[in-house]
Amino acid sequence: MDESSWLQAVLDWVQLHPHATGWMIFLVALGESLLLVGILLPGAALLIGLGTLIGLGVVDFQLAWITASLGAFVGDGVSFWIGHHYKERLLKIWPMYKFPRLIEQGQSFFKKWGLLSVFIGRFVGLVRPIIPAIAGMMQMPIKKYIAISTIAAILWSPFYLLPGMLFGNAMGVMSKVAGKLAILVLIFVATVALVYWVIHLLYAFLLPRTHRILSHALIWTQKHPHIGKLTSGLIDPRKPEKGSLALMATFIVGITITALFFSLNSQTVSTWSLQVDNFMLAFHTDWTEPVMLFILSVTHDLAILIPSIIVFLWLIRRKRGVAAGHWAFVVITGYILSLLINYFSHENTQSWFGYHHLTWFITVIAFWAALISGALPHKMRSWPYTLATLLIAVVSFAQLFFHQMSLGVVLISIFSSILWASVVAIAYRMRARKQFLGWPISALFFSFQGIAIIFVLIFFAGQFKETQPLTNKILSEQQWLNCELVERTDWLNRPKQAFSIHYMGNLSELSKELAQQNWTTLKPSAWKDVWKALTTDENNDEIAIIPSTNNGKIESMIFTKADNQDLIALHLWQQPISINNFKQPVYAGYISLHKINQKLGLTYWKNFVDDKALDAFIQSINSSKRLSIDHNNNQYFIRQQEP
Repeated sequence: MDESSWLQAVLDWVQLHPHATGWMIFLVALGESLLLVGILLPGAALLIGLGTLIGLGVVDFQLAWITASLGAFVGDGVSFWIGHHYKERLLKIWPMYKFPRLIEQGQSFFKKWGLLSVFIGRFVGLVRPIIPAIAGMMQMPIKKYIAISTIAAILWSPFYLLPGMLFGNAMGVMSKVAGKLAILVLIFVATVALVYWVIHLLYAFLLPRTHRILSHALIWTQKHPHIGKLTSGLIDPRKPEKGSLALMATFIVGITITALFFSLNSQTVSTWSLQVDNFMLAFHTDWTEPVMLFILSVTHDLAILIPSIIVFLWLIRRKRGVAAGHWAFVVITGYILSLLINYFSHENTQSWFGYHHLTWFITVIAFWAALISGALPHKMRSWPYTLATLLIAVVSFAQLFFHQMSLGVVLISIFSSILWASVVAIAYRMRARKQFLGWPISALFFSFQGIAIIFVLIFFAGQFKETQPLTNKILSEQQWLNCELVERTDWLNRPKQAFSIHYMGNLSELSKELAQQNWTTLKPSAWKDVWKALTTDENNDEIAIIPSTNNGKIESMIFTKADNQDLIALHLWQQPISINNFKQPVYAGYISLHKINQKLGLTYWKNFVDDKALDAFIQSINSSKRLSIDHNNNQYFIRQQEP
């Protein structure tokens, strides 16, 4: 199976089973509307994702609208019935009594807006899962509730589907040139939404319990004099922390090495890692690699070391000795832990400098979150943890994308580094007496990290920019002339334009000959051409041709010629073949007619396959004295003539 055919299979299944898709949308909207369930279920994010499929043309909009509206109406109706049936007793039933603030907010909202609260509450995420039950509990007339709830459900579903539809429509435009990047962006957005949801749930769960857990731990250390002597230093500021940190470091290194041993010798983990590698390989294109390389550069040693030194110096200058000491300690030990993981995992064991010290980055950024959160207002303390988690997720994704680390090693690195950073953070928070502004540390860290990333991209990104040499298949000249017609494949490996033009020779020579016939040579550059499309308009002389892709690679060269208000273009890709007794490279491509198109802020030449364009190109070749052309099997084979 082709690397991305699984994705096409999923999309085909969705299109072939509209009823199953409708039920899925119904259940998501239903769960998102049920009493309390909607708090735990990220229904809005799921509906935006479904809206993306609508924008891509995979899911029918009317089906999604109807089923989402029905799901919302039924979910609200169930919640209303529960409130209407139990009345005031509802507040004393588990798990309702676990959410007193949410119930108080819902009651205040209902008292303020009255009957309209059912309509308004459908669009307000904080009270949406509770308002119908409150309305039932407060004896809202059923007929009025049904009328208002019906209107709210019908209007609510497109409200949440529309953002995804716009995103999907944008993906549809970009899929012509960067479809795999669009899917990668979709996966990234879904991951960000999931991580954000999980972090806020965990933070809300742990925050009221942290003080109690630490208090019980302190009491336990006092009751166990032997083990307590080794562990109490973490949570008891009256005792030295060195022994406790050394014990915890030994414990973490031990479980890390043990986990690595089982991971590297597990057939299941190896199979999963291979599947992830194949999945990532499917997304390697000239569009995705620059983006992922930028993300990967965040984990380069310079991008960690330089901002860490700057933050340490700032803490020293501000006379925050406790914070500076713990910061330096976590930076140094995080690097050592990273080296140990790389050594025992047999990955990049010979290199102490580069992109592969994921553990170091995670340790530093996790401790940064703990350091900063204590300096923020209570309501904002979850944000550093959310940001740190998102950064950990994306850089881990980049490590897997470039095959820097296997899946098992990435997961173990995340677990070990977060555990170690948490241990040091507890020791620090138990001893920190002075609070300080968190934004200077964040500004210094991320600004200098940005500068370091630019430096890394300029001087150290060459190893990822090197193109793999083509594996040439050797053909005779006659085999080349009799080759079967192939087509350019899009991001889902679907056939698009037929490669009807074949050229054997140097592109510089072809460029000289076509220039005499008023053709212009363009060297495509993926993101630069998109930028040009964003910054030009239809009156500009340099309207961009956004490159196409074939097997993840953009064109080797594009040749263009003006044709009144249109543009004729020849798109060529170098082929993995060579011809016996000839040293020139071989190219294949197609001719297209382009018209100016404006969409989503982009102004570019949109291509159409047109016989008129092909005839104009053949006429230019026939007018050349240095080029010869053969026609066979609906294909044209062009060669340089001997002088």
